[in-house]
Amino acid sequence: MTAFWIAVTLVIVAQVMILRSTVRALRSPSALAGRGIEWAYAIVPAIALALVLVATWQAAQRRDVPVHVTTEARA
Repeated sequence: MTAFWIAVTLVIVAQVMILRSTVRALRSPSALAGRGIEWAYAIVPAIALALVLVATWQAAQRRDVPVHVTTEARA
């Protein structure tokens, strides 16, 4: 699980840096025309990564549950 939290931390840092650079780029007057598309290119991957991390966490939690194995055959 430690690797998962390291990955989460790195994803958060990377997304913050992407959003920070998007804000800086949009401050220039020439960027006014593409403002919406720039935010979409920055926000959509962040949401997608968040969904992947949540799905990964849920799968890891299901895997941690002990499985009861029986050797009896059912008819």
